[in-house]
Amino acid sequence: MEIIRVGDYLDTLTDYHANGSYKVLKANVNLLDEENYAVMVRTLNFERDDFSDLKYIDQHAYEFLGKSKVYPDDILMNKIANPGSIYIMPNLNRPVSCGMNLFLLRFNNELNQRYMYYCMKNSEAYIKSFAHGTATKTITKKEVMNLLLRIHPRNEQDKIAAFLDKIQQKIDINQSVNENLLQQAEAIYKAWFCDRFAEDESSPWPKTTIGDITSLVVRGITPKYNDDTDQLIINQKCIRNHMVDLTPARRHLPKAITEKWLIQGDLLINSTGEGTLGRAAQVWFVPNNLTVDSHVTIVRPKTAVLRNYIGLWGLTHEAEIESLHTGSTGQTELPRERVKAMELPLPDESALSRFNELITPMTQAIVKNQQENVRLAELRDTLLPRLMSGELDVSVLDI
Repeated sequence: MEIIRVGDYLDTLTDYHANGSYKVLKANVNLLDEENYAVMVRTLNFERDDFSDLKYIDQHAYEFLGKSKVYPDDILMNKIANPGSIYIMPNLNRPVSCGMNLFLLRFNNELNQRYMYYCMKNSEAYIKSFAHGTATKTITKKEVMNLLLRIHPRNEQDKIAAFLDKIQQKIDINQSVNENLLQQAEAIYKAWFCDRFAEDESSPWPKTTIGDITSLVVRGITPKYNDDTDQLIINQKCIRNHMVDLTPARRHLPKAITEKWLIQGDLLINSTGEGTLGRAAQVWFVPNNLTVDSHVTIVRPKTAVLRNYIGLWGLTHEAEIESLHTGSTGQTELPRERVKAMELPLPDESALSRFNELITPMTQAIVKNQQENVRLAELRDTLLPRLMSGELDVSVLDI
């Protein structure tokens, strides 16, 4: 292994501002909410691992930003806002441009690009140590160029990258399967309970309210964070893409066990802040020592037969739930009484049972894949420092 200076092996180190002055950029680039020619990838997309919440630019802006076009496997680094954090660009199958708070790094052919991503990811703490500033920390191009990294010979780089990629590919496959299963479940819900009655009011089932078919609609607790416990508290970052992700959850030590401990089937709804409020996910797994903070609403079905129905209702009615907010921009809240008052049909027990026969195997498969991904991520994160340090012999890797 040898130590290299990053700048000596870079083909590209660029950013949004390499394309011109603030005045010129402002005149040529407009960030758009509605889908357009190209994606403007942002730190937020990587931090949340969420490429569904995107910003766009038109073709003129994309071509104008020619010095910061992003391609799959490009390495991206935060310049500010947690500077030094390392990401790799996935394939979005469309043109992508670099957001203004990111550096773009592309190594020459002497090094394996994906290996260098893993190497830099493993060295994040070292890279972040170069961040400076008081109110806002930042890292400069010069500091990135002068980073010193310990790397393997090229043949070993290729083998390490292939091995770690194999783990990541399995994670990606599981995520893709889960997304497909979720889309199927939502489509079945809409076909059974929404679309067939969209053109008239001939639903055979009576109207009810969320309050009438739930045993609990309540906000979570104010957390007391404590890293020395095995109890987790979910925040709004954990609710994304219609699924519960415990990765951003934090440990805490509540005063007592209450009704707000989560149980299987609880529907969770983000309840604070514009752009976040209304996002929903359901607890399909059996939770242990798990609750939510005060920015999340728990909606608990009254009976087990209602679980899938209420859960899929929440996932498919996010826009309607979001519209119930109170407060001004940036200070929006979701009142629980408005959630309880929301109306929906109440299918009979026979329809609910048949619906559950279709949906329950899907949610069980999703949970199984999520659990496997947790194990795979732990394996990857355990092996990464051992591989990069040379502690683990590359020759023993089975690819």
